[in-house]
Amino acid sequence: MAASPTVHYRTCNLCEAMCGIEISTLDTQILSIKGDKQDPLSRGHICPKATALQDLHEDPERLRQPVEKVNGKWETISWEAAFEKTVAYLHAVQKKYGRDAIGTYFGNPNVHNLGSMLYGRELLHTLRTKNKFSATSVDQLPHHIVAHKLFGHQLNIPVPDIDHCDHFLIIGANPVVSNGSVMTVPDVKKRLKDIQKHAGKVVVIDPRMTETAQIASAYHPIKPGSDVLLLLAMLNTLFAEKLAKPGRLKDFMPEWNQLAIDVEPYTPERVAHETGISAADIKQLVREFANANAAVCYGRMGASVQTFGTLSQYLIMVFNILNGRLDA
Repeated sequence: MAASPTVHYRTCNLCEAMCGIEISTLDTQILSIKGDKQDPLSRGHICPKATALQDLHEDPERLRQPVEKVNGKWETISWEAAFEKTVAYLHAVQKKYGRDAIGTYFGNPNVHNLGSMLYGRELLHTLRTKNKFSATSVDQLPHHIVAHKLFGHQLNIPVPDIDHCDHFLIIGANPVVSNGSVMTVPDVKKRLKDIQKHAGKVVVIDPRMTETAQIASAYHPIKPGSDVLLLLAMLNTLFAEKLAKPGRLKDFMPEWNQLAIDVEPYTPERVAHETGISAADIKQLVREFANANAAVCYGRMGASVQTFGTLSQYLIMVFNILNGRLDA
């Protein structure tokens, strides 16, 4: 009697979205990889990366154990030998050139791997090098700094409630491709379209006509690196037109009056040329956002990896706060 396929329910660990997947196998052969329709977060959605898991698993060139180049050729070695050689080389370099001669880089798949999460930190402590880099240091440190300064901890990062907002302003982000980095939103394309389907609006500000901009209700191309000027002008408009309504959040803002003074010089007219967005469009952006019932402003990598990345992320958060959107 022929064997029946077995279905395994797992989570794709290739990106932050962590979509539920349904893997059908026969013995050791993968028959199919589909989205898990019962997963409450991804709701059956998967992107091409998840379906490519089979290609990764079956790739004939996939490394299944350590290799070492000897006389110009790769030779398979044991895990024990690989660890011993690696430790010996690291020790030799640090002994000769100092501890900081070793640099480390941890990519974000480490947070999807229990072993890396458990032992990666201990490895870094053992090396004791100052030269530590990661996906965080490349693209999201401004988020952590702002969270630490405003909310007391680097991981207290507010995320948009995309399923319940009616006006979604996106600055320097392409969630249709990233699945909502630092937001975790599988099937984000459908969620954005749902906002529009219910008479809401999706607005994208980005130098490039991204995949997200292509489905947006409105798109405003901005000159690269000028986001901070746009955000200052947006805050200026809030105060100038008396649109700010932080509600209960005002009790946590003793610098309210000073902030209004700080942004006063940055009028939409003054920054229009530098940003490439007209003063009329800047004012309209702010008015529509302030008058929406449940608006949220979301800025990601494009707003972070520039000269004023930290200030840009701070101003995005302040803009949300001034509109009473934090924890709403």
